[in-house]
Amino acid sequence: MNYIPKVSIIVPSLNSIAYIKECIDSILNQTLKDIEILCIDANSTDGTLELLKDYEKQDKRLKVIISDKKSYGYQMNLGIKEAKGEYLGIVESDDYIKENMYERLYEVAKAQDLEVVKSDYYVVKDGEKIYTRLTHLYYLYNKFLCSDNKLIFHSQSINQIGIYSLDFIKKYQIKLNESLGASYQDNGLWFQIYTQVNKMYFLNEAFYMLRRDNPNSSIYSKEKVYAICEEYDYIRNFLNEKPELNSFLPYATFFRYRNYIFTLDRIDDKYKLDFIKRFAKDFKEILEKNELDFTLFEESDIQKIKFIIKDPQAYYLNLNNVFAENTIYFGAAQRIKSQLSYRIGSFLLSKSLTKIVKIPYEVVKYKFEKKVYDTLVKFYPHLKLPRLEEYLDYNEALKTKEHLSYRLGNALIKNPFTFIFKIKKIYRQYKNRFNFLNIRLEDNEFLLQRHRDIFGYTPDFKNPKTFNEKLIYRILYDRSPIYSFLADKLKMRIYVNEILNREKSNYSILDKDSILFKKIDELQEELFKTNSCKYLPKLYAIYKDLYEIDFSKLPNSFVLKTNHDCGGYVIVENKQKFLRDTKVFSEAMEKLKKHLNWNYYDVFREWHYKNIEPRIFAEELLLAENKKPADTYKFHIFDKRNMLNNYIQVTTDRFDDYQRVIYDYNWKLAPFNFMYELENVNEIAKPELFDLMMDISLKLSYPFDYVRVDLYQPNKQIYIGELTFTHGAAGEKLVPNKWDKKLGDLWKLKRLSDATK
Repeated sequence: MNYIPKVSIIVPSLNSIAYIKECIDSILNQTLKDIEILCIDANSTDGTLELLKDYEKQDKRLKVIISDKKSYGYQMNLGIKEAKGEYLGIVESDDYIKENMYERLYEVAKAQDLEVVKSDYYVVKDGEKIYTRLTHLYYLYNKFLCSDNKLIFHSQSINQIGIYSLDFIKKYQIKLNESLGASYQDNGLWFQIYTQVNKMYFLNEAFYMLRRDNPNSSIYSKEKVYAICEEYDYIRNFLNEKPELNSFLPYATFFRYRNYIFTLDRIDDKYKLDFIKRFAKDFKEILEKNELDFTLFEESDIQKIKFIIKDPQAYYLNLNNVFAENTIYFGAAQRIKSQLSYRIGSFLLSKSLTKIVKIPYEVVKYKFEKKVYDTLVKFYPHLKLPRLEEYLDYNEALKTKEHLSYRLGNALIKNPFTFIFKIKKIYRQYKNRFNFLNIRLEDNEFLLQRHRDIFGYTPDFKNPKTFNEKLIYRILYDRSPIYSFLADKLKMRIYVNEILNREKSNYSILDKDSILFKKIDELQEELFKTNSCKYLPKLYAIYKDLYEIDFSKLPNSFVLKTNHDCGGYVIVENKQKFLRDTKVFSEAMEKLKKHLNWNYYDVFREWHYKNIEPRIFAEELLLAENKKPADTYKFHIFDKRNMLNNYIQVTTDRFDDYQRVIYDYNWKLAPFNFMYELENVNEIAKPELFDLMMDISLKLSYPFDYVRVDLYQPNKQIYIGELTFTHGAAGEKLVPNKWDKKLGDLWKLKRLSDATK
C-alpha cells in the first residue's frame, strides 16, 4: 500500500544559500510530522544544493530533486507530479513559516472537506514582521467560498499562504507556465485555482513569513521585462480553452493591468518605452475582443489605458517629465507621496523606532531635493512640473491627501509642539472619512454590481421575480424602522416577549407609538423583564463598551455578543480559564472591540443594520448535550396558511464540521439548498418539538410577508436566536438555480407599512 502523507510541501530553489537553512528548519520543525518535503533545486552553484543534500541524508521526509531547467514553473510542476500527499503546500526558499502552520491548515481543511485553505501572513522587511490580511473584506473570512463568488478576487494572490487538495489540483490538471526564470508564474497558478475552486476557506490567522528584504528576490529583478505579459497570455489561453470560464476574462484583464503598471514602475528606464508599446498593443487587442469590464476600473485608469493605446511615446515622455505641448499628465498621486508631509507620516505609521529617529534626516534630505529642483528649474524652465490640477489623476491625488500618512505628517510640520495633542482627533477624522469613502457607491449601484458578480445577470430590483431580488427590494424600497428594531438582538427580545410570553400575542408592539422607538438605554428595565420568557436565553448584562464589563458579576459560563451585526460573539465556557489565558482573553476583547466599532450596514448595505445603537451584552450560553453550541433551525416562513410552502434550514456543528440541510414541512429533504450541493448530505432527525417550533415561528412571522426565524433546541428546550429579514444578505445562490425563482414565487411581496395595518 502506497504511503500518503498529510501534506506535501514543495520548496523550489536556486542559489538561496543566505536563507535556505532558516526555510528548511522551519519546515522540518512543523508540529504536523506526517509531511513530505520536495526540494526542487535548479542546480544551485552557491552551496544551496549541497546543503539540501545534507538535509536529505538526515531526514527521510525530505527529498531533493534536481531540475534540468531554470524555470520556477517547471520546478513547481515537477514537485506537483512527484507529490503524494492529501494536500499540497508551497514554501519559497527565502521565506520561512511558523511551526504550527501545516497542522492548523490541515486541521481546518479536513474538518470541512475543503479544496483550498488560505490564511493571513507576515511580511518580513528590514527585520520587522508585519501582520498582513489575506483580504480587506473581513466578511469573506471563516465561511465557505467558491469561484462563483467573484469577491474572492479581492484577496492576495500569494499561493504559499495556503494548502491545496492534491486531488483538486490533479482533477483540473492545474499546471504552472514553464517560462524561464522565476517571474510571475505564480499568477497563473493562482488564477487557475480561483476560477475552478468549489470549496475554499479564508482563515484569519497568520503563519507564513513572506520575505521582502531579499535583494535577489525576483520581485526586484528588473531585467525580466515581458515575463508578466507572457504570464497573462498564458492565463488568457487557459480561459479561452474553457468556455465555461469566459466570465473570468475581464478579471484577468483587470489584474493584467495592475501588474503591467506595477512592472512599469520597477523596470529599468531603458526598457520602459518598449514595455509601454507592448502595453498599448496588448490592451488594444483586449478592447477589440471586449475583454475589459469598465466597472472594475477607476475612471483615471480607463483614461490612462486609452492614452497609452493612443500615444505610447507621449505617455513615456510623461513618465520622464519631458513635457510637450498638450500632454496629458499623470502621476499627481505619486507627487503627493513624495511630499514631506506624506514621507514623515509614513515613518510615524511604521511604528519603527529606527524610522522615527530618521525623521530629522528626512527633513534635511527633502530640503536638499527641493533646493536642487529649484536650481534646475531656474536654469531649465521646461523642467518645471505642472500644477497638480492639470494632471488627469488629480482626483487620485486629492484622495492621497486624505491618507492618514499625509494628515499626520502635515500636522507635525505645521504644529510640531502641539502635534501630540492632535493625533487622536486626526485619527478619528480619518476613520470617519475612510468609512465614508468605503461606501461611496449608492446602495442601488453597490447591490446591482454585487448581484451581477454573484448571479451573473442584471436584475430589475423594482420588479423583482426571484427570492434574492425580492430580498434586495426589501433593502432598497421597504425601509421601515421595524426591521431595524427586530434586527437589533436586544430590542428583538422585547418583541419576542410580547408575542410569546402573553396569553394573547401583542402585535401592537410594532405600532408607531411602540416602546421599540426608544433608545436602548431607556429600555433597560424592559429588556431585563424579558428574562421571564422561557424562549429567550437569560440576559445577564448590557455594556456600552469593553471597559464596563465586570466579569466578577457574570456566571462561570456565558456568551458575549454584539447586538448590531453578525459574528460579534465570544463564547466563555469556563470564566476562570478564560481570564487567566492572557492570549485568548486579549484576542477576545480585540474581536469585540472591532465589532463594536463597525457599522454592519457597510458590509452588504443591509439598511436595517445602519442605525442600530451598538452594544455588547452577556447572555446565557446554550450548549447541546455534547457540550457543543446547539444546532440552528432556521424557519423560512413564506405562507401562514399552507405549511408546505415553508422550509426549514438546519445548520449543524457551526464551529467545526459545518453542514447545511433544507427540509420541507413533512421533514423530507428539500430539492434545493443555499450555496451547497445536495449530494453527500447527512440527514438530521426531526426535532421532538418540531410542531411547537413551527407554531412559534408562525406567531413571530405573522406581521411579515417573509422572515427567517432562527431557533435552537438544546436539551429539549426551544430558544429564539434571531429574526432575519435579508437571508444571506441577498447573496446566496440557490442550488439548483431554478429555485431562486420558485422561492420568489412563494413570497407574496407586501411592504411592511401595509403588512402591519
